[in-house]
Amino acid sequence: MSSPRRLEVREGPDINLYNQILIPLYGTDVVDSVVQYSLSLAETYDAALHVLSIQDEDRTGLESDQITTQEEWDTAAVIEPVVDQAHSLGLNVIPAVDSGHSPGVIRQYAEENDIDLLVHQKPKQTRLARVLRRDVSSHIIQNVPLPVLTIPDRDPSDPVGGSSTSQFTDILVPTDGYDEASVAFKHGLQIAKRHNATLHGLFVVDEQSYSSRPGYTWGEVTDSWEQRGTRLLEDITEKAATLDVPVRTTLSYGQAQQEILEYTEVNGIDLVTMGTRGLTGIRRLLQGSVASRVIEEADCPVLTINRTTAELKKHPYTFLRKENQNRMSIN
Repeated sequence: MSSPRRLEVREGPDINLYNQILIPLYGTDVVDSVVQYSLSLAETYDAALHVLSIQDEDRTGLESDQITTQEEWDTAAVIEPVVDQAHSLGLNVIPAVDSGHSPGVIRQYAEENDIDLLVHQKPKQTRLARVLRRDVSSHIIQNVPLPVLTIPDRDPSDPVGGSSTSQFTDILVPTDGYDEASVAFKHGLQIAKRHNATLHGLFVVDEQSYSSRPGYTWGEVTDSWEQRGTRLLEDITEKAATLDVPVRTTLSYGQAQQEILEYTEVNGIDLVTMGTRGLTGIRRLLQGSVASRVIEEADCPVLTINRTTAELKKHPYTFLRKENQNRMSIN
């Protein structure tokens, strides 16, 4: 019978995290900072840049068969300035146009083109809209099985080329030990290595965690989380040392999103990489998503890893096939 594929997991400083980067554009709503960061990252990682212009049915209220030729041309025209900028930098750029429900269009395109990173604009709708899952951006962040880099709508601090906007200097990796945070940490570590940046590890003893541990005193809960946080931060320090990445670790107390945002502001963080656990239903309504709140309020880009992406263990793992999958073995 056919033998199972044997896969070896490899991590190291030679890994190129992002070979295929995707920017989705919606109608004429093009955020310059998203384009600039995407171009810079494509430069840094020598990646192919996919520019996908989407005629979103949810935004236009039109079905695919109702979209006129002029609207199709308008959608396609949005790509041209981005393509021109990419060509001027010598980048490999792949333009594409599609219509439909954005998350579905993006997911299908990403699967068909082996996309490694989605660069997306910061959600513009209200927190209530995101809680009710009416916001396309939040839906993509929570459900598309890709690392998603969310960019705030602001002027980049540096021009593309030379001193690039993607040259991060201080990267924050909040951790709680869950799979999503662990994969996000590995992204942050590899990005820090590539950009010669300082890695900041943060564990928050969250005051809200007490309500989830009935039967325990506040002191017992605090001791438990302090021990967990200490172990996780020590692990971050050890792994950063293996790649010679400068690292600072902090254990703090309070509400997670507030502590993350305060740390980001006080320490001049220019990239946050974190997991998002995708709370749904009443838990999302009552607690909200820490990642969503950080994305909403942070002034810097936020790279998120959702549950599906973590389960797939997408990057910075490199899977090396040790045997031909068609090789047959005889018992």
